[in-house]
Amino acid sequence: MDLSLMDSPAAEAATAMVVAPVRRAPRQSRSRRLVEMALTACAELITERGLAALSTNAVAERAGVSVGAIYQYFPDKAALVAALRARHLQAMLKAVAARWDAVAPANLAEAVQALVAGQFEAHAIAPVLHAELLALGPFFVVADARLSGDEAQAPGLLWLRWRRLLAAHRDQLALGGTERGLDLDLAAWVALHTVNGLAQGAALPFARQALQAAAEQAVWAYLKGAAPLSGCP
Repeated sequence: MDLSLMDSPAAEAATAMVVAPVRRAPRQSRSRRLVEMALTACAELITERGLAALSTNAVAERAGVSVGAIYQYFPDKAALVAALRARHLQAMLKAVAARWDAVAPANLAEAVQALVAGQFEAHAIAPVLHAELLALGPFFVVADARLSGDEAQAPGLLWLRWRRLLAAHRDQLALGGTERGLDLDLAAWVALHTVNGLAQGAALPFARQALQAAAEQAVWAYLKGAAPLSGCP
């Protein structure tokens, strides 16, 4: 499965969409190192104290730099947190890509298992930090990528990859043989949103295994055209 765009300009542009404006972009190695130190300190403090207790002064102290140095790149705490969310999102995308690249699904069942495993692993990264950042809004808003010209924005990246995989196994989709036919765009959107919703509980150790199994079952039933509930059209 081709996931090369995870490290492409499209992915970089996608990340930029979730970052608040910075005063200036770090270009030299020293400035990039300072920004990375600030983001690492920010992540540590959020993990230890929670997002509500975060301050730029605390980040500067933890990073071992002056608060003025922080303000050179981040105009306020919101911009700092937005940049941290972007970094966390990149880690999540790489986790999904690693899982999807690790297999070459020979059938739809293996494809569904890879889809679910990838998103659950992504949501399990740095669970305490993840939960705090998730409270600010979902990471994977899987929109129809056609709205902005294929892969021009982050929401379309995972959608496009999963849609391509569904297309490769279209002959195994029971929905394709029905009178209403199969809308691959919709099928990819529904499957990704279903898994993403359940995967947000991946940080709960008592629930992950059960939620992951439920996600596989739900997506499989949907794609294979399980009979609707009594009374439903």
